[in-house]
Amino acid sequence: MGRQCSALVLLVLLVAQQAAARMFDHTKPVKREVARRRNQQGRWTPKEVDSEQVGRAAFDPHYGLDDDLDPEDFGLRRNEVHDATPSVIEQRLRQLFPEIDANHDGVVSAEELQRHLYRNGMTMSHRRADMEFADVDSDHDGKVTAAEYLSAQLGGAPAATQEAVKAFRMPDPLDWGDYVAVSLAAMVLADQDGDGGLNQKEFFDYLNPEEGSNVALKLHRLKQDIYDHVASMHGGFVEDASQQDEARKLRLSFEQFQQSLWPQFSVWEPHNEDRSEAAETESARRKFVLLDVDSDNYLTAEELLPAFADIHPTESRYARMQAEHMMDMADCKDDRLTLEQMLAVPHAFYTVVHHDNHDNTEL
Repeated sequence: MGRQCSALVLLVLLVAQQAAARMFDHTKPVKREVARRRNQQGRWTPKEVDSEQVGRAAFDPHYGLDDDLDPEDFGLRRNEVHDATPSVIEQRLRQLFPEIDANHDGVVSAEELQRHLYRNGMTMSHRRADMEFADVDSDHDGKVTAAEYLSAQLGGAPAATQEAVKAFRMPDPLDWGDYVAVSLAAMVLADQDGDGGLNQKEFFDYLNPEEGSNVALKLHRLKQDIYDHVASMHGGFVEDASQQDEARKLRLSFEQFQQSLWPQFSVWEPHNEDRSEAAETESARRKFVLLDVDSDNYLTAEELLPAFADIHPTESRYARMQAEHMMDMADCKDDRLTLEQMLAVPHAFYTVVHHDNHDNTEL
């Protein structure tokens, strides 16, 4: 009996892996950035994982968790990690179905599923931010200063940058190649009340500018994106004077846009059957011309601002995309899921069956 059960679990996990390949293929990647816990060198570094990884990590403690990631990095408490057995998945789907079905009409609509996924995503994002906030607020005064947050990063920073960190002021001039200076600048912009530190809401906005309304912080992130993309085209380092001058202009030519940012846009663009290189170039050109409002053949952060959510998708957009894929995987033609349809493909719903053991409410 035990051997049969193990075989069944393996079969379910295999099916889930195949489903993940269908759900998040290379043309429709769903990425989110997860802040790692500090590593042995005491540094915070970002890592991108897909939404399927986040959802499945709630069940399988070995799935997607490498040496530098643990459940807390996904916004999970350690006792919320469960084995992904068929019985666990079925039980949780049965428990949560009435809660996802907000109008209690016996089916889950695409909108109801999307709202549920959005709540899950926002809850995990806030958890990650709150855990990081508590970890770096060393004096427990209810705000995170740049000195607290960046203390592990100051080893090789110039003295001028260190002074700016202590004073919590914008580096002048701002060296876009200096991680500490760029991070400090973002923190200063996130400090909406100007008290020299970030409260929990400001800290969340600093980590997740796409979810807030801080335009200055979004422009800063876009400028960082542009600089980083230009640098990546030179192997990640902008070394000689001409390259530095070009990178500091904080603008993208069409060629730079196509090679760097366009793949992030193309995820959301409708695709024709023609996926040839020429067709992709034409699609990229149309987007570039649409964004280049002054027609100078370059894109600036200000011109990219209306498309910020394409470059840094919100939890709402993730939720909509996930809901659409889940409906497809359940072969739901009318966007109205029954419990039986969900139970028929339980592997499609890893991200909705997460349950909070602390307060006995779904996330």
